Amino acid sequence: MNVKRLTCLTITGMMLLSGCSAGKTVNNKSVVASLDGDNVYADSIYSSISSTSSGRTQLFNYTLDQLLHSKYPATKAMEENADNMVDSIKESYKSQYSESEYEKQLEKDLKSSGYSSIADYRKKVVYSLQYAEMMKNYVKKHFNAVFDDYYKMATPRYISIIKVSMASVDAPTNTESDKLQEVKDLLKSGKNFGDIAKSYSDDNDTKNAKGSLGIVDTTSSLSDTYGSDVASTALTLTAGQTSEAIKGTNGYYFLYCSSTDKEKIKKELKNVDANSPLITYDNYMVYEAFKTYKITYQDKATKEAIKKVIDENLKNRAEERK
Repeated sequence: MNVKRLTCLTITGMMLLSGCSAGKTVNNKSVVASLDGDNVYADSIYSSISSTSSGRTQLFNYTLDQLLHSKYPATKAMEENADNMVDSIKESYKSQYSESEYEKQLEKDLKSSGYSSIADYRKKVVYSLQYAEMMKNYVKKHFNAVFDDYYKMATPRYISIIKVSMASVDAPTNTESDKLQEVKDLLKSGKNFGDIAKSYSDDNDTKNAKGSLGIVDTTSSLSDTYGSDVASTALTLTAGQTSEAIKGTNGYYFLYCSSTDKEKIKKELKNVDANSPLITYDNYMVYEAFKTYKITYQDKATKEAIKKVIDENLKNRAEERK
């Protein structure tokens, strides 16, 4: 590889990360660097980047970053939210590890999750809130179309849960087995699921709400709390259906689907906020949102590369929905 080409690739990363602008022009071409009198031009860099799929994706992501910083700058509330999350994480680690060990363990876990430091984590939390603000704005403006697609693709439904805790799900005690059988008999007798949950469920998060988990869909993280079998079963139940006992995390679970009514779910999700499943269920929606902004490109290759990224992803989206 020649020196100019190597320098070009190195500068590419610097430009995308820092947003460096050209220092001068030669023959109406923007110069970003010179090496032994040999100029490296911005258009050659962009052409090099746009020739590969990963390069085009880099260009799109960088442009998206600039869009977010311009249209949805970080607010004081976002900064405070990020600070609170960082403080909460630190306190959690302090409660689990000694003063001399917690920072090392936190740093290790952050790096295994793709963060270089707690400051990097905080920065990405703020960014995610900016991103959520953009998506929230798009969903509000296109609510009916987005909701129709969400209902079809994310299969939302109202789910309630009963947990019978066990020290070992593979070797329950006699007392645990008796309670499990008692819950089975009560469900079989036709007693109200919510009443059974309130009296018998060991799930402290839902017990007082008669077992209600609210709306469950493909974005829900039930597997993290209850296990993958519970999560997958929840999305298969029809209105009025109760599951058999499901072996899950630290016990057995019963699920009940009270409704899949589209209008009822739509009404509840009408008030779109940063936690709405409507802004997270579809990884392709960002490309639809991006298209609604009028962006002026100074470089034709960049414009064509970003358009290609959008077109390819929306094509994949359309094929998935077939």
